[in-house]
This record gives sequence, C-alpha cells and structure tokens, in this order.
Amino acid sequence: MKNLVVFKSASEESSQEEMLEKFTENHITATFITPLVFSFKNLQQWGDILRDKNEEHLGILFTSPRVVEASAKALQGFSVHPSWKEAHNYCVGPTTGHLVLTNLHLACEGEDTGNAEALSPFILSDLREKSIENGTFLNPCGNLKLGILERKLKEGGFSLESVEIYETACNPNLRMEINEKFPANAEYLLFYSPSCVKFTLPLLRQKNLDMGKFKFLAIGPSTKKAIEEEGITVFRSCEKPTFENVLKIIVE
Repeated sequence: MKNLVVFKSASEESSQEEMLEKFTENHITATFITPLVFSFKNLQQWGDILRDKNEEHLGILFTSPRVVEASAKALQGFSVHPSWKEAHNYCVGPTTGHLVLTNLHLACEGEDTGNAEALSPFILSDLREKSIENGTFLNPCGNLKLGILERKLKEGGFSLESVEIYETACNPNLRMEINEKFPANAEYLLFYSPSCVKFTLPLLRQKNLDMGKFKFLAIGPSTKKAIEEEGITVFRSCEKPTFENVLKIIVE
C-alpha cells in the first residue's frame, strides 16, 4: 500500500469517504488534513447581480466549486435572471462546470481546460471565433485569488470586474490535525491549492521533518508553482483537477 496525505478542503468535489474508498481500491492508504476554512461575504450584492438582468457584462467566470456554493447561497432560492443564460459563461474544471449547471442552471464553456492557465487562451480563442474583441466579465472570487485570468484576459483586450464573495483562512486547528493525524510512514503529500501549501508547509517544517523523503504532488500548475517557490521539487502534477488524474500521478 502506498501512503498518501491529502491537504484539501473538507467540502470540495468528492466527500472524503468516497475518496477514501477509491484510494483503498487502488491500494493507497490516504489521510486527510484540512488546512483551510471559508466564510462567505457580499452575498446580498452578488445575489442582486445574479437576479437582475445582465445589460453590460459578457458573462461570468466561475473559478472554483466554492464560488458556485457562494452563488447558490446568494440566490436564496431564487433563479438567476434568464439573461445570464445567454451570456458567455466560462468555468475552471469539470467539477465546477457540473456544479454551475446543477445549482445555478447555467451552461459554461471551457470546463475541460482544467485550470486558469489553460482556460485563458481558450476564452480568447472562443471569443475571437465569435467576433468579440472587447468587453468585461464578472469574476466572483475569494480574497486569495491569484489573478491569472485577469492578467491573461487583459492582455487580450478584455477586463474583469471582481466581486469578492468568500474568504479563505487557515484552519485554526491545523497544527493539531497535523500533530494527531500526520502518519509516520507518509510517502506522498498531495496539495489541492496554493493556500494549502501556504498554511501547511511552515507547520510541517516546524516538526523538523525531512522534506526530501516525501514525494510532493500538486493538483494543478498554480499549486505546483507554490510548492516550487518554497524550494521543493514537485514529483508530479495533475493535468486536470479530477480524481482520475490524481490516481494517475500516484499509481503510474
């Protein structure tokens, strides 16, 4: 059995029980540690935007399941205005796309790109094919957004109007979780976001662990970059943020 530690938010795309079962089926012992906690904000403002007719934006960029969760809460049981269904909406990853369709009843494009770096050129290419040369997207986001889409789309002549609808913070019990749950025989460390890296690595280093003995895994390019900026070599990184890709980088 391979021994894996997963640093991941508790309520992302798959439940821990489902993932544990799948890991076990593939001869992987997994331990979950939760580095992050979330709180929502500005939901009244965001809900009003979603319920009102869209008259000035090209569409909405949904960058994470958390954004969709906050959007559903903001609607308070109401539906998005039909005009948003006619907009050019895009999303990062198939999980986010599925949640947007299921919870908000909006169709998005670009979900197969898997990350913001790949979504940016997809959007620019798609808009060129539709003869759209400029305009502004709504960008619901968290307080730790990386700004990748904003930079890339600005270079292509488009702008983003950001609405901060959730905050990410360090789990106040993270040190305790690491002390109680981090296994002595850990081999692989999988990080699900740059924020997980930011809050977790200092605590691991305080335990005087030999970082060189672990194989660091990243859910995507932004997380890979965050690990490398800490002076650590990434063993493998997922092409897309799906469980199938996670298995691929561990098993193969």
